[in-house]
Amino acid sequence: MKKITGKSLLELGFKKTHNVPSSAMDMEYHYYTYDVKGKTLLISNSNDEKVNGSYEVEFFDIMGLAFTDLNSLKKLIGILKLAIIK
Repeated sequence: MKKITGKSLLELGFKKTHNVPSSAMDMEYHYYTYDVKGKTLLISNSNDEKVNGSYEVEFFDIMGLAFTDLNSLKKLIGILKLAIIK
């Protein structure tokens, strides 16, 4: 199993989003999103929630269905790119 890194997410076309702390008590963090043809999003966990140094990626609107292997994520994105918008 290959880890999902921030660099690999950017290479796949994900966009990095920074949280701007609203107070001194809040921590700064970031996460990654991938727009699937304007229909849904893939979203990573935040950098402070990585598991064993790796990101997990889920569909924004289907929680609990996570991808933890980079090769599987690459295959998923390849399939999603083939989808026809109706």
